[in-house]
Amino acid sequence: MKTAFTQLNATLTKQLKNCYLIWGTEELLFDNAIKAFNKHMETGKEDPMNTYHFNLKDTPIEDVIHEAESLPFFGDQKLIIVHDSFIFSGKKVSSSITHNIDLLERYLNDPSDFSTLVFLAPYDKLDKRKKITKSILKKAEVIEANPAKESEIRNYLQSYFSEKGFSIAPEAMNLLLQLTDHNLTRSIKEAEKLAIYHNGQQAITIDAISKLVSKSLEQNIFDLNERVLNKNVKESIELYQDLITQKEDPIKILALMISQFRLLLQVKILKKKGYQQSDIAAILKVHPFRVKLAVQKEQKFPQEILSKAHHLLITADHDIKTGKVDPELQIELFIWQFCTL
Repeated sequence: MKTAFTQLNATLTKQLKNCYLIWGTEELLFDNAIKAFNKHMETGKEDPMNTYHFNLKDTPIEDVIHEAESLPFFGDQKLIIVHDSFIFSGKKVSSSITHNIDLLERYLNDPSDFSTLVFLAPYDKLDKRKKITKSILKKAEVIEANPAKESEIRNYLQSYFSEKGFSIAPEAMNLLLQLTDHNLTRSIKEAEKLAIYHNGQQAITIDAISKLVSKSLEQNIFDLNERVLNKNVKESIELYQDLITQKEDPIKILALMISQFRLLLQVKILKKKGYQQSDIAAILKVHPFRVKLAVQKEQKFPQEILSKAHHLLITADHDIKTGKVDPELQIELFIWQFCTL
């Protein structure tokens, strides 16, 4: 992420290029990129009317290219930001719009020198088998907005709090990262909230973080699985019912439970084979922090227990999808069944 921010800042201190592709899942980088491009236009004293926004979910690429090829009415430079550029990914999007990809291909080979096209693709991967994806990767300035590493998020948050005149102890930082699933965008949003709350104080406290930062659904499922593995029926049911009261979907809860138990099993098996945490994260293609938590948890339980829980959850999922049982009831039945083994 530090590299991506550095690349973006370096790019925008120079003359804008004809085309950019920003792709990945880190929302904060997309927001910062749009602000940076707008600032670049303002610095060049370009009229705001020369900045255009399109979305490929509801606008054909022909309209984008037509705008890019049309001379600006005011000033010398056009900025055209294209949101949801799914045409470079393998993502299936429900849309009645048909895009003339050949037209975009021709434009990339001979772009207008007065227009800057910025394609935003908020997806975890590009489909490099597509001809148009190969072309954009060759012709455009490419910036990857991938999830930040833990050290990068810590540095970013530390810089943010320092600039605001706050300090934060390592224990408080750890809690903030844990509650936000080590997600940079979420962490910064919660940091902004904490800064407002602590106005007039110097230190960001653990107590305030506990009160103000809400647990994500994944974090709650992590806690639920912990209670289930410890065979604490009462607390497991209470947390599950809290999630249902918060209008969480039982099927989504079950899917996350299965995913987390699968990860525990995979980590335990790979550890037995001698793999280190960093290797496991790379093999499984999951965030290193998730592997770190899984390592801490799987050590407490035999593989047979984790395998049994995973098997029961898969069975529960099958029974729900085949219409045998009510989804909300089935998860409670799983908790009772596993905890009474």
